[in-house]
Amino acid sequence: MTPDPSPDRAPSPASTASPASTANSAPIPSTAPHQRVRVTSPLAHAAAPQRRSARQEIAEQSTVGAVYVRSLVRAQRRAALAVTIVAAVSIGVMPLLFWTDPARSWRIGEVPAAWVVLGVLVYPWVWWLGRAYVWRAEHNETTFLALMESPTDPAPDDR
Repeated sequence: MTPDPSPDRAPSPASTASPASTANSAPIPSTAPHQRVRVTSPLAHAAAPQRRSARQEIAEQSTVGAVYVRSLVRAQRRAALAVTIVAAVSIGVMPLLFWTDPARSWRIGEVPAAWVVLGVLVYPWVWWLGRAYVWRAEHNETTFLALMESPTDPAPDDR
């Protein structure tokens, strides 16, 4: 706070008294008006913060850019784990199923059913799982690139 210098006003008696004399005595009533004080903010003349795109955040390796990249990696990891778990459970349970007594006697023509399922039918299933993973990974990357291409978000005041 800075005092507003006014040439037409005299300083009040309370402001001219020494601190030692006012500490022990009662306040002196003043008939003069109080001195005006102008209050200003140090940020009044500061430049507005610039909005940066997600692409700039990643290029500059800022904290926000790291969050964007981490979210993409997390989505890709989630897709890979989901496909791995489905493949491990669906294919891993087959030997246990064929190990049971009734399953040993199943035959397709002269060939045991376990050979047909494990030797032929597993491959289309694995291909489909791989295709599902690739589709999900491409979807994640497309969403990420759309985020990179979009202009900066509007300010909360602009909505």
